[in-house]
Amino acid sequence: MSVWFRNHRVSIDKKSGGPGLQSESELGGSKRGRGIITGRRLLLGAPLMSVALLAGACGSSSTASNSSQSSGSGATATTASGNSNAALKASLDKLTGVPTFKAPGPAFDASKLAGGKIVSIDCAPSAAPPAQTTAATVAAGKAAGLNVTVLAGGNEDIPLDTQFIDQAINLKPIAIITVGCTPPLLTVPLQAAKNAGIPVVCANYIPPVVGAPGQGCGPLAFGDAMQPASEGTVLAEEIALNGPKNAKIGFLSADEIAGSPAVEKTFKAGLAKYCPSCQLVDVQNVNPGNWVTSLTPTITSMLTAHPDLNYLIPVFDGMTPFVSAAMKSSGKASSVKVLTTQGSTGAAMTNISNGTFMADVGSSDTWVGWTAIDQAMRAALKLPPEANPAVPIRLETAASIQGEDPKSDSAIYGDSYVQGFKTLWGLG
Repeated sequence: MSVWFRNHRVSIDKKSGGPGLQSESELGGSKRGRGIITGRRLLLGAPLMSVALLAGACGSSSTASNSSQSSGSGATATTASGNSNAALKASLDKLTGVPTFKAPGPAFDASKLAGGKIVSIDCAPSAAPPAQTTAATVAAGKAAGLNVTVLAGGNEDIPLDTQFIDQAINLKPIAIITVGCTPPLLTVPLQAAKNAGIPVVCANYIPPVVGAPGQGCGPLAFGDAMQPASEGTVLAEEIALNGPKNAKIGFLSADEIAGSPAVEKTFKAGLAKYCPSCQLVDVQNVNPGNWVTSLTPTITSMLTAHPDLNYLIPVFDGMTPFVSAAMKSSGKASSVKVLTTQGSTGAAMTNISNGTFMADVGSSDTWVGWTAIDQAMRAALKLPPEANPAVPIRLETAASIQGEDPKSDSAIYGDSYVQGFKTLWGLG
């Protein structure tokens, strides 16, 4: 089984899969590039955790061989003003609607790049979300008059991903887009791209940090394309609105994945602001490589240790199968409400639709692909990166998803970005 959570996909057995990309692009790479490497994410945990997450605890955590307590706090942008339920409800109601396009930066003339080549590297070709983002770069590139070449990367096999970036450089594109890759582990090929004068945009890696090098992707990247970390704030607001005001909450993190500490931090800050009497009674960090063997029993232990738990927060909806199993076996499905992030279509949204989960907040994988093409063209034209690279989020609940296909990206998130980007580029 392979589990994908948008910031990264983790393989949890030796079986590789995935039909590959079906697009109008040129297809590159070898079958070796589809091999699955486990545990690659282990290298990222320590350097990517913020100081705030490493200092001080909020709540308590039981300890297991594959789990550790994580904590953090700090100010963050929020989606509601004031602490009243009316303000929270109004703010959250806005997020339950289909997102509308907002230009991430100033308009520019994309026709200056007509016929140019962009290389899009899918570093997790056997997983659906990055394949969806990669396919979207092809569609967006075509709309902009560009030729997008797709290379299927190595499923987090860093030597193979390095080869694909080197191959992309040799194609002499106007820009390179990496989808689901890990920039800190690819500094050598990224430096080679920079030396060759080829900008690199990272997509599906880490929530954007405006003003940081590469908008959070590092000094060797031009910019980012990803959903914001404010998803954590939204979950805190949802709990504050629905109560009880002294709710007891369990949190499942995956700190080896770049976005997990950021979401946890905004969630804790949101609780401090909107539900100060709420208690984060248990925080467990589970190694994604051990999800199959460890996640369900970790959740079951949490539910047993805290029989009065009101909410369970799995940081990524890729945890869905293991959360569902634990809730069912423990008999807590009706008493403990589950809220999560990333808004992945498919199983997670189906759980929202049938009422198994209370809420899921996230963004469109396809929208990310169009945003990445926008970033790449700005880089090729030597313009500043997008002022606001974050893809808009949507909060889905059982009420808001009614009448929508939980498996359809366009049904959940709309497609206003298509015409929006065309107009922004002077093409529509």
